[in-house]
Amino acid sequence: MLNASTGVPATTDSLFQIGSITKVWTATVIMQLLDAGLLDLDAPVADVLPELRLADPDVTKRVTVRHLLTHTSGIDGDVFTDTGRGDDCVQKYVELLADVAQNHPLGATWSYCNSGFVLAGRVIEKLTGETWDRAMKDRLFSPLGLSRTVTLPEEALLHRTAVGHVREDDGELTRAPVWTLPRALGPAGLINATVADVLAFARLHLTGGLGPDGTRLLSRASAAAMTELQADLPDKHTLGDSWGLGWIRFGWGGRRLIGHDGNTIGQSAFLRLLPDEGLAVTLLTNGGQARDLYEDLYREIFAELADVAMPRPLAPPAEPVQVDVHRDLFVVREPSAQNWTPVMFYDLPAGQKYLHFGVRATAKVS
Repeated sequence: MLNASTGVPATTDSLFQIGSITKVWTATVIMQLLDAGLLDLDAPVADVLPELRLADPDVTKRVTVRHLLTHTSGIDGDVFTDTGRGDDCVQKYVELLADVAQNHPLGATWSYCNSGFVLAGRVIEKLTGETWDRAMKDRLFSPLGLSRTVTLPEEALLHRTAVGHVREDDGELTRAPVWTLPRALGPAGLINATVADVLAFARLHLTGGLGPDGTRLLSRASAAAMTELQADLPDKHTLGDSWGLGWIRFGWGGRRLIGHDGNTIGQSAFLRLLPDEGLAVTLLTNGGQARDLYEDLYREIFAELADVAMPRPLAPPAEPVQVDVHRDLFVVREPSAQNWTPVMFYDLPAGQKYLHFGVRATAKVS
């Protein structure tokens, strides 16, 4: 059902929040701007946004759009400041990044970064003269014929739309108290869509950049570049083994997949593409142990349709082992979950000691 409080059932034309899968859509528009000659991935963001101010003046001068799309900027990524509902909300959010910490040296490691994608969204706004929301409609939603893909609550209300559900202390799932994140986070995770519309976006990439009528919306070179190795992940268990431009890269049974996950307030989404088979699978949910469902469902689907063996989740040895903290990999698990979460200790190239947990990098401070 879409809402436990009202009992409205889910249907195939229902909209769900796809969360951070949005980041691949934002990256796709960035690559369209590159195709148009308006952008260089390796030029400083400050070339487009000369007003940019970050906590580290050197990072302000040197951070590139490639850093943003690959989560290697080092800017604290978990910033969810509400800068209002106006069309200037992304601009206001970026102005506040001057007060946001630098979590690791520029390009030194990988750490999941929502704020970097909001900054990329601001680049889109500056180059197109439109809001991020409008640019997504004009450059992706409309050309792809996505009539049930929206970014704003007032648009979602016009459709059959899911509400998130969260688990209370007693284990019961209840309707989430908040429906969506602040509008400024749009470029990082505020697209709402149906399963069919998510798969239509996936088809754009499986065809090397073609729209449904054969119109080229993205150059073949840019579509391919988005899938290529850009950054290795310190933790290769939680998501994939490496990152492209927006896409997560996965190695399953010797085969290369791309995809992304999304998590909002009580909603979770999963997208996996197997390019050499022309196969895309998406799962949109609004409550419960979504990750466990994904593990069971995708393992079955990919084995049956493509003879691909999805890796088994990381787990501790059957017999407990005695270790000290000089070992680099540990696992933890929430009481209600089936799957384990890695906790990894590692060093940066310059020797700084870091912890990787929840796909974030955190420096050792004592």
